[in-house]
Amino acid sequence: MKENIKEYICLIDDEYQVIKALTRELSDYAEENSIGLKVYPSPLECLQELPQIADKTSVIISDLRMPGMKGSDFFLSLNKEYPDIELIMLTAYNDIDDIQKAITARIRSLILKPWDPDKLLLEIADARSFHQMKTDDDSFRKMIDYQLETAGDFQKKLLDTTIPEIQNAKVELSYIPYEKMKIGGDYYDIIKLDEARFLVNIGDVVGHGVKPAFVTAMLKVLTSSISKKNRSELYTPGRLLKLLNKQLCSLLKNSGEMLVTFSSLLIDTEKRTLTLANAGHMPLYIINKENCTSHVVDGPALGYLPDMAYAELEIPLHEDDIIVVYTDGLLESEILHTKIREEVVQRFLVEAGRDQDFNESVIKKSKMVRDIEHFHDDVSLISIHI
Repeated sequence: MKENIKEYICLIDDEYQVIKALTRELSDYAEENSIGLKVYPSPLECLQELPQIADKTSVIISDLRMPGMKGSDFFLSLNKEYPDIELIMLTAYNDIDDIQKAITARIRSLILKPWDPDKLLLEIADARSFHQMKTDDDSFRKMIDYQLETAGDFQKKLLDTTIPEIQNAKVELSYIPYEKMKIGGDYYDIIKLDEARFLVNIGDVVGHGVKPAFVTAMLKVLTSSISKKNRSELYTPGRLLKLLNKQLCSLLKNSGEMLVTFSSLLIDTEKRTLTLANAGHMPLYIINKENCTSHVVDGPALGYLPDMAYAELEIPLHEDDIIVVYTDGLLESEILHTKIREEVVQRFLVEAGRDQDFNESVIKKSKMVRDIEHFHDDVSLISIHI
């Protein structure tokens, strides 16, 4: 078989039993497709040999938590040096920070241990097909670009949100899709419940490309449906996240693991209160005059386990407060692998609060702090002026 090898798939895990199981389950598939399986106990060993086989390597499957080098750092290195190789993260490790870091490295999918062998083979087949597509001729690339542009236009129309008139509040929404992909994994919506109460939802689906974009469409439909059925005084963001998570887990159970970070805010301008529920999403900021405070509630990302409850935090509001929620593309740099420091964020949010166009000012300041012309991920930013 060695003489007939057309491509390689690399498997990296520090647990011998995991490597043994993967090799056993993939051996028939590899032989049928003339694939060589390369196994490594650590990312560093893979990086040492990869230059010799990179041109024939289509897929790399790696654990997230390993000694010597974190899987997330490994993926970032691969994305920079070998952008055509498809990356699959295999993990039982539920750490949203490391998972989010790995996501910026353009991983194709996340597969949780213990894995389903059939789903694993489907993900590998999809990854190999996409790798072949990326290495095909220029005309094929142009066709894919056109299809992504068309899908991006459709997604933009689907997510288009009419900002409702709200008593004693002004809402601003800004969305900047990731230029290279033309289609994004950010979700946002503003839903008016009555004259004084409205709901602000914002979310970020793991990964880039068509698959996360489909999930954003599902989120739009699901949240609208749940909200319409729960417009009474009993409605809460925590209940929304619980119902949304349960439905997502059911709908996505046969499509490979997908995670969604999500934040839901219920704002009551009459009672001057904000109720926050959070599913692994970024902090919320409140700016008032010269002060800026961050608020977050612990809660697992959506789509992981179906029977999860989500805590709520009630925050008092005051006249002239500016509430800010966003997706991580605003403050994190995929190229520099860094995040803007908390004190810097709070300073430029306070400065932006003095400007007439708050959102535009925040976006300009974020680019200026990182010395970039374009964002390296989708960016969604919602501000609410009380």
